[in-house]
Amino acid sequence: MGDLEASLRYPFSGEGWGPKFALGAVLIILGNLLAFIPWVGWILGLGVLFLPAGYAYLSFRDNLRGPGGPLPAWTEWEALARRGFFVFLVFLGYGIVPALVYRLGKALWGSGGIAAFLGVLFLILGVGVGLVTFFFLPMALAFYAREEESLAAAFRWSAIVEKIWMVQREYFVGWLCSLVFFLALLFVEAYFLYVGWILYSAGLFYLSLAASHFFGRVCRAGIEAVR
Repeated sequence: MGDLEASLRYPFSGEGWGPKFALGAVLIILGNLLAFIPWVGWILGLGVLFLPAGYAYLSFRDNLRGPGGPLPAWTEWEALARRGFFVFLVFLGYGIVPALVYRLGKALWGSGGIAAFLGVLFLILGVGVGLVTFFFLPMALAFYAREEESLAAAFRWSAIVEKIWMVQREYFVGWLCSLVFFLALLFVEAYFLYVGWILYSAGLFYLSLAASHFFGRVCRAGIEAVR
């Protein structure tokens, strides 16, 4: 479990980690705030959120390529936004089906009768499919990063499953810890007004950095492993 402990400390390591971490948290807060603007707010907010997403991906890529150093510098913002956009596309590709199933379940649930029963089934199915598909995301991003950032590489499911199998224990532990931490953040956001929202944003950036460190190393071991 040494790798997990090192990953939990990673967001707070290296020279100048404080401003680097604070900037990422502020960008997530700003992105969420912009989403409240009518009509165009969600577009502006999403554009801002591409920056911390690209930053976390940069950390992930560094650890995937070799023993990564401390947190990277906040430079080349245009490149960070571009990387964040393509990471978003990978997430969208994996998340769109469970999201649609879940939304269909919510719509049916409010209809009453047999439709409500079907709605519950679709809600459960949406959550289940979402958990399964997002289990593959770290290794999918590893394939994307390894193969010259080709989107097609992120959807080579047979190869992705094969490499996950090589490091199944460590990979599952990291995924489970990430899920538990994310659920805890949702609880904090829901039950602690204002302060909880800030803690959620900072915690989400912390999770992205810790996960990028952990999965970067685990995925590298899986990809380099030979049967």
